[in-house]
Amino acid sequence: MTEVFSIRIRKELKEVVKKYRDVDWKGLVEKLIEDVAAQKELERALKKLDVLLKDLSPTTEPAWKAVREAREK
Repeated sequence: MTEVFSIRIRKELKEVVKKYRDVDWKGLVEKLIEDVAAQKELERALKKLDVLLKDLSPTTEPAWKAVREAREK
């Protein structure tokens, strides 16, 4: 399912789009939007992770040791 998404662009840019009809402009715009959205989602997830991790105190114990202890419990 698709929906219409319209934007205003400079007249000069529209002329370029018209000139190069062999370019998949729709595909390029969709790919750009997908890439930017993925980057923003990653940034959002990393910010959430930072909030969760800021309250944890650092430890000198190796991570493997903590994992082993948790598995043994």
